[in-house]
Amino acid sequence: MPTRTKKDKTTITSCRFVCCKEGLRVKDKRDYLTVNPRQETRTDCKAKISLVLQDGKLRVKEFVEEHNHVLHTMQTAHMLASQRHVSEIQAHEIELANDSGIQQRASFTLASMHVGGRDNLGYTRLDQKNYLRTRRQNSMKYGEAGSLLGYFQDQISSNPSFFHAFQMDSEEQITNIFWADARMQLDYGYFGDVISLDTTYCTNNAHRPLALFSGFNHHRGVVIFGAALLYDETTASFNWLFETFLKAHNQKKPLTMFTDQDQAMAKAIQEVFPNTCHGLCTWHLMQNGIKHLGNLMKNGSHFLQDFKACMYRYEEETEFEAAWSKILLDYNVHENTWIRSIYSLKEKWAACYMKRFLTLGMRSTQLSESLNADVKRCLKPDVDILQFFKHFELVVEDKRYNELKCEFEAREKVPRLRYPSSPMIQQLAKVYTPTIFEMFQDQIDLFFTCCVKQRRESESLIEYVINMLNHKGEWKVLFYPQEKSISCTCRKFENFGILCCHAVKAFEANDVKEVPDQYILKRWSKNARIGVIFDVNGREVEEDPKLVRTLQYKSLCKIMIKLASDVSGNHEEVSLVQSGIDELINKVMTLRLGTITTNRHQKETSLVHSSTNDTITPSSIDTLQPTGIKKRQGRKSSKRLKSSVEVRLSRTSSKPTVKNSQSEQSTDIGAQSQVQFENPFSFTKFSSDILPDMFSHKPLIQECCPFELKQNQPCHHTSFTSYHIGIHSRSGCTTISVPTAPTTSQAATPGEQEGIVAEPPTGH
Repeated sequence: MPTRTKKDKTTITSCRFVCCKEGLRVKDKRDYLTVNPRQETRTDCKAKISLVLQDGKLRVKEFVEEHNHVLHTMQTAHMLASQRHVSEIQAHEIELANDSGIQQRASFTLASMHVGGRDNLGYTRLDQKNYLRTRRQNSMKYGEAGSLLGYFQDQISSNPSFFHAFQMDSEEQITNIFWADARMQLDYGYFGDVISLDTTYCTNNAHRPLALFSGFNHHRGVVIFGAALLYDETTASFNWLFETFLKAHNQKKPLTMFTDQDQAMAKAIQEVFPNTCHGLCTWHLMQNGIKHLGNLMKNGSHFLQDFKACMYRYEEETEFEAAWSKILLDYNVHENTWIRSIYSLKEKWAACYMKRFLTLGMRSTQLSESLNADVKRCLKPDVDILQFFKHFELVVEDKRYNELKCEFEAREKVPRLRYPSSPMIQQLAKVYTPTIFEMFQDQIDLFFTCCVKQRRESESLIEYVINMLNHKGEWKVLFYPQEKSISCTCRKFENFGILCCHAVKAFEANDVKEVPDQYILKRWSKNARIGVIFDVNGREVEEDPKLVRTLQYKSLCKIMIKLASDVSGNHEEVSLVQSGIDELINKVMTLRLGTITTNRHQKETSLVHSSTNDTITPSSIDTLQPTGIKKRQGRKSSKRLKSSVEVRLSRTSSKPTVKNSQSEQSTDIGAQSQVQFENPFSFTKFSSDILPDMFSHKPLIQECCPFELKQNQPCHHTSFTSYHIGIHSRSGCTTISVPTAPTTSQAATPGEQEGIVAEPPTGH
């Protein structure tokens, strides 16, 4: 260990290097309790070398060469603790691999191959594991809830349109959380007519349901409209979720919504979305049918096929009723409770009833098997809340990249026209996306099998009865020549958004060669994303507000990577580039220092001219506020038991906790804590910890002390509790007395604002 001079504390006067096995391990008083103690590594080795500063040079004072243990070989020397170190660049690569979802073993093998073997890497797999664990612990220093709110704040700073909301219980524990980034808001603005809500995902460690709002884009790919972590699946939770969802998307309600067969969810939809068609997920219906009537599906039974036919095949209500009666008779399930309950909800799952509403072909909440698998990988029991959000971002980004690939294919490839001479085909090939255009061409193929069986004409209406070769049934088509409007009993356009073969046959019979504009939905066109979407604050939603910075970053990376690739292998060129980069870095730092000095001078000038009567009110601080309080009646409050370490830390902690005034407490004394995070979290305490950082962004304040709080100071109003906050600046120290209002959401009245007093600056 080195010894430094007492004056400057920088000059080393002597130092000593010893063997890593020097000394002996101190005997632990608890050894008798240890079942499997660690093996001894120290042998009291005397090998050492001592150096002393003489005449400006370090000279050897003492040298002991002999070791009393076996020495390591060159192949194992890299495993010594003194030879292991995770550099800053290596740490960045480890973090990137972990955030990308790469397993630790695979990332360690890849890093070893880059440097030519594990011997040259400089750290072991255990070091990598310990580094990630330490990083995870540091990121969770505020607990799960505190880290979550910090993550949301970072997202808002990168894009102001990011929306999030959370609900708390009476004990200030976070219960329900909802979030939607800018791209989700844009997607819902363009494609939010039909949505699905899937709550089948659950975190394995806490069993908190993950709710995903999703739908189809113009390429009929999956898009995410929002996500939520719920405490439970009750009507109150779903009411809060749906109201928050509407608030995030500027009160735009969907036309159709698919969910599973959950009664609490159905009740909440009826209350919040009274005019929205509620459809049931057919996949969940099949699973429930197997669960309740599995005994009817044995020994070659056709019950499952007959039940599927009732869901998908029959387009007429009479056909459905006849088939359902046959199922009841053949399988003798007249008195089955589940059969009766599912029949009472037939308008929500049978094709003959669902064709009245716009569904876009959606019949299930399981829109994508790959999405289900990717999301479930994010919900492993060893994944904390921040890791979940990073993995979830990757899943959402992967789905968005799929749309980008479809967009590329649409611009790169010319669609194949099955009937090139058809004016209608030529028209829609330029309008529809390739996926939807292929579906319309399928209808053109069926058009050639259609025959006009009857034709009745009146003054403003032409009625056709059309049948199809090798198809059972007849379809009635009504055509209005003046408006060029058309309707068919199959309701293909009303249900999916494209014209059916029967309507095309009627158009052909009346020499209508192109599809009228009112029958081309914008959501299926190539221009579906053209338009302006506004967020809840009235701002235009931008997917990437820092697009210029992103383009600059990509341009510089491309230049620097190409330069590094060209000069690698030539020592002179590498030295020249390195010296040039060092010089460039120095110039950038000089420019930054000049900018910082200028900004500091401007702030000092503003502080001199600012009045000491300027006050800071609680309403001027943009803090995160919960939306509503979740309550549960009839049970006493309970908290998890704290460990001895937590109890000891709480006793020795010097940080004060800001408590709510009496008027802020919940009126439900028996309300139970609705969430049990790994670390219990007080929203008020988090505000007191984070508030100084928020103050530091104000233009008139240079630095805030860590919350000098003095509670229960006299104030002008007896219902207020005031706090003294010490704020340091170059002109002195100002103490501001801030009273807390009875409710955080209530704005302070002029009389209440008089209770905020700023004391004049004093010397340090």
